[in-house]
Amino acid sequence: MHIAKQKGCGKIPPKARFTQQEIIHKAQKIMGASGIIPCTACRYCTKGCPQQIPIPDIFASMNKRIGSGQLDESQADYDKLTASGISASSCIECGQCENVCPQHISIIDNLKECSRTFEK
Repeated sequence: MHIAKQKGCGKIPPKARFTQQEIIHKAQKIMGASGIIPCTACRYCTKGCPQQIPIPDIFASMNKRIGSGQLDESQADYDKLTASGISASSCIECGQCENVCPQHISIIDNLKECSRTFEK
């Protein structure tokens, strides 16, 4: 019921039954309002990525930075994650990831933002 306490979500009546899709839409609304990337780490995007970019992990680093202001920690996470040389800027903008994303995230644009943020 933590979702019900978020601003703009309204009260959820006790014993309310929601479909999985309704719950996902409510969570997306909340996450969108907070500015974080609404990635659920399903990893559909990584399976077809020709560059093998760990997209959900990169987004998790960015969300740590945006969501809780953990600047040093998020940078350290990103640096460790990309130590092999595969980073957000490795994206060739093929769009395969965006075609399979169930959250309809603008993955390419978000990877560009992650690159600008972490790869200074």
